[in-house]
Amino acid sequence: MPADALQREFERQLAGVTDVRRWLIGYSGGLDSRVLAELAARVLDPSRLLLLHVNHHLQSESDAWAAHAVEQAAALGVAIRVLDVAPTSASEADARQARYAAFMAELGAGDLLLLGHHADDQAETLLLRLMRGAGARGLAGMPRQRALGEARLLRPLLGVSRLELSDWARHQGLDWVNDPSNSALEYDRNFVRHRVLAPLMQRWPDAPARMGLSAGLLDETAGLLEELARADLKACLNDRAGLAGGLLGQLSAARQRNLLRYWLGARTGVTVNGPLLERIEQELLQAGSDRQPQLQLGEHALRRYRGDLYVQAPLKVTPSAVLARVALAPGEIALQQGLLSISAVNTVSRPALRTLEGLGLRYRREGERCRPAGRSGSHPLKKLFQEYGVLPWQRNAWPLLVCGDEIVAAPGLWVCEGWQARPAEDGYVLGWCPG
Repeated sequence: MPADALQREFERQLAGVTDVRRWLIGYSGGLDSRVLAELAARVLDPSRLLLLHVNHHLQSESDAWAAHAVEQAAALGVAIRVLDVAPTSASEADARQARYAAFMAELGAGDLLLLGHHADDQAETLLLRLMRGAGARGLAGMPRQRALGEARLLRPLLGVSRLELSDWARHQGLDWVNDPSNSALEYDRNFVRHRVLAPLMQRWPDAPARMGLSAGLLDETAGLLEELARADLKACLNDRAGLAGGLLGQLSAARQRNLLRYWLGARTGVTVNGPLLERIEQELLQAGSDRQPQLQLGEHALRRYRGDLYVQAPLKVTPSAVLARVALAPGEIALQQGLLSISAVNTVSRPALRTLEGLGLRYRREGERCRPAGRSGSHPLKKLFQEYGVLPWQRNAWPLLVCGDEIVAAPGLWVCEGWQARPAEDGYVLGWCPG
């Protein structure tokens, strides 16, 4: 690839990028990052450019490579920062996790991280994910750009082959480090590179480019599936951010799986693969109507209640002692498990509390009863929560307004008999939005 052609491609990839505070480059000193740093030093403002070299301390040459990276940065006239990490093992996954954690610690709002992944890397990623049984989103490969916390990530060389990079680097007289571990076949990526992709390229020299085209088409497919999932989610979402089981059941099996992947992935961060979808179908969707099954998904739980599906996040609850000291007044009161709202009204058109004076907050107690306004006799609090459809895992953390030991109101649900404002009186409307 001619020198000006590669630089034009680099500039083209950066053309649509705006509002960049700093340009940061993941710089190992290998071929791809060496070329990336060279291009960036020629095109970008060096005062806003920073190389990040991650020293994994996994090989005897690690410190020498870090020193070489510092020398190269000085020669380019750009700043560099060496980040020392300690992966939990020498595996590819652990090293990558440690590396990205180090990047995240350095990145802030407005920063753009440039990585030197190229077309051969994309082809290797596609083949690896194919062996893992990935779907359209996984087979779309590495995205050219994405959000990274408050910052962004861009791979401007993703359409350029390794051969094109090496030819360009040699023509420019660049030198780079060669990591001997790149030839170790016990690593999956190296095996794919040397034993799978290399023979394919002997037969089809443009194999990485062809695979890149397929990855792009699969990225389009994944985008369409997400659009469909968002439309289905809007149609199936109930008024408590759960999936209505009856509406979910009206979708085809494929659309159900697509919706569950999207919804659960967004809510829990868990990758919802085929085996997990089978467990959801067997353990939740097909469970008896009288059961309330649940399935743990990382820190979250997927639960079924009255036929609908809900994601239960790890529950943090305001301690009882702290809750008891909360001063009640019109406005919003943020608790760890949700938001309590108190609105003063002078025309009562819905159940409202007649006063806040002398009232406090606490949680329910075993065996308690109360009498909602307009009802005959008292009722067990447990039965009332069931009647009002309060999700079982929210009941113990639902704040109650009390006067001494007497329950006065359950915000968002009812006001108790004797405590309601009359139609001509001022009052307070209580709301509760669980977190």
